[in-house]
Amino acid sequence: MAKRMLQLQEILAPLDGSGEAEGILPYLRDLAPRFGSHVHILGVGIGRKTRRVNRLLEDYINKIANGLHSDNIKTEPVIRYGIAADKILDFTVEKEIDLIIMATHGRSGITRWWMGSVAEKVISEATAPVLLVRSKRPSKTGTAGKLHFLHKILAPLDGSDIGEAALPYAETLAINSGASISLLQVVSPPGTVEASLLGGPDWRKFVRAMHDAGVNYLKSISERLSGKGIKSTYEVVTGDPADKIVEYAEDEKVSLIAMSTHGRTGLGRWVLGSVADKVLHGARMPILLARSPKMVIHKPRG
Repeated sequence: MAKRMLQLQEILAPLDGSGEAEGILPYLRDLAPRFGSHVHILGVGIGRKTRRVNRLLEDYINKIANGLHSDNIKTEPVIRYGIAADKILDFTVEKEIDLIIMATHGRSGITRWWMGSVAEKVISEATAPVLLVRSKRPSKTGTAGKLHFLHKILAPLDGSDIGEAALPYAETLAINSGASISLLQVVSPPGTVEASLLGGPDWRKFVRAMHDAGVNYLKSISERLSGKGIKSTYEVVTGDPADKIVEYAEDEKVSLIAMSTHGRTGLGRWVLGSVADKVLHGARMPILLARSPKMVIHKPRG
């Protein structure tokens, strides 16, 4: 049975009042109308609701929501109080959020989040995929418009089912926007343990076998994408996975990297959590990180 295409009906956009965090707005203005999404603009206050800083935050969140609403985007302002990352995660579960979009960093905004640490915790625990936009101080008109940013999507894969967690989202975005998908697998060079287990000629045979297996694997996915009307290319390269992903993304001018936050480990497997972290810090384009349902661990919070 064919899988139903994912729907991004509920989008959560946390903002801290900083200009850097507002860098997500042009991307939000592009995505939300494509899917008819309902957008939740979330601010997290600190301390008593009556504090002046919280009143400022409420005014700010309402202003942003009204601006999106005037662009015919269904938008709801939301204020919660407590620890920012926890409230974002709680809201994601409560409202069954389909996508979180947030900045990777922000300077001290109204509520003085350190957006980097908040994003890090959200990535590590969120059940929904997270679209991360590299923060930068917007121009005076930078948040007014929208970006048609989906042209070429890079989907790095490690050959495991868990490593394919972001692929359905890449497919959905490609079908909706007409973007192409570039499939990439990176064969890691030998570590000291692997090299000692497999000597020179044996190791080269092993790498060649992995390369050929990777080509066959990506070719099968490319053919599946073609059947859905999605243009795609595929390539297997050798090197450090994170470095090669960032290098490929830059060279091929991709507009989005979509990858899993986790993958299997072992001989020839990526430790995908650390790879995703390195790509996040090294890439300049937006990154969509998704976690396989097999890797979701619900952590109770008081």
